[in-house]
Amino acid sequence: MEVNKITVEKEKSHHDDGRKQISMERVELPQLHEHPLIPFNRFVLTQCKACNLLSDDYGYIYGGYRCNELGCEEIMFHKECFKPLKEINHSFHPNLLKLIIPTLPLHNSQSHTCFCGYSFKAGYCCKICDFKLDLKCARRSNTRALPVNSYGHEHLFKIVSESYRGRGEKICKACGYQECDQYVTHVDCVDFFPEAYHTSHPQHPLKSRRGQVPDYAYKKCLLCEKGFRQFHLCDVCNYSICSAYMRNPPPLNIQCLKTHEHQLHLFSRLIDFTCNACGTQGSRSPYLCLPCNFIIHRECIDLPRVISINRHDHRISYTPHLGHRKLKCRVCRKEVDGFYGAYTCSKCPSFAAHARCATRRDVWDMVEREGTPEEEEIAPYEVIDDNNIRHFSHTIIITYKSTRMG
Repeated sequence: MEVNKITVEKEKSHHDDGRKQISMERVELPQLHEHPLIPFNRFVLTQCKACNLLSDDYGYIYGGYRCNELGCEEIMFHKECFKPLKEINHSFHPNLLKLIIPTLPLHNSQSHTCFCGYSFKAGYCCKICDFKLDLKCARRSNTRALPVNSYGHEHLFKIVSESYRGRGEKICKACGYQECDQYVTHVDCVDFFPEAYHTSHPQHPLKSRRGQVPDYAYKKCLLCEKGFRQFHLCDVCNYSICSAYMRNPPPLNIQCLKTHEHQLHLFSRLIDFTCNACGTQGSRSPYLCLPCNFIIHRECIDLPRVISINRHDHRISYTPHLGHRKLKCRVCRKEVDGFYGAYTCSKCPSFAAHARCATRRDVWDMVEREGTPEEEEIAPYEVIDDNNIRHFSHTIIITYKSTRMG
């Protein structure tokens, strides 16, 4: 069976603290999609087609693998889902769990039921019993039970399957969501309630809150600018983020040579800036390179180098500096600032497009063309001489005649 050509990793780890550890060999799943997959470093709000195949759970993928074929722009995978571990020891189960390798095509592969109650295609199973984990749950580090007095409750907490739902309704202590007939806390909420540290704000713990945002606090997430009902707040620094970013923190450092020659660092605070990559304004949490005075939106990291758009006949290429020419964007018709990144055409010197305009979903076909030859333009006619041509729609030579008026 065909696999994508990615180097297999070998990992070795040694721990003497008695904890169960993940096995050392990473393997490549058989090709998860009918087309080849390419790596990307872009931040994309979407579903991973391996771990969230049958779930409604959306979140940011901070780089991974994607399909680069027309019509398959939604096919993306986390890095860790594309190259999972062959075997794992997990705190949810006492026995070794082996990788379930799905058949192709992925959406027609056999479905399995995870311990959490959700269906999955690629995941892990126990060879001794019927215990199974999907790739998402396999990344959890929760223990099977929590001590007495956890979260202010006098009894022991135990992990139960989602199939346990249904006998009456109570509310999750952490997020307020209605659950089952016992005092419950979601597995997803355990690590963040009542408070927890976050990589983007290591100074103080963030307290889990829901409902109305305090008057003194920001009303939108400091990382994504979305409003929230449930949020996590540092009262000391007035630092608040949404639950999605609490569970799925952005990387603090990014190395993407297509974007910048140096490593980029997350600057998680409110700050007005102009993005070097696209020339538009930003208001919070950019990535930056201090030595170069380079600053960028997270969405502009790993912009495609060469693309085709529906507003121009030729391919266009990204350039970090347009120069001093005064050009108008062929998409929005507004002026393009030459001191910031934009798209240009090597065949049409007068063409330019803003980076944000050219990569809009209604303009770009979402296929990256870098490294693939452009189709040669074929004229619809053959020139015979100065006055005659042979057109593809006509078998007889066409002669040019000038008619003088008056």
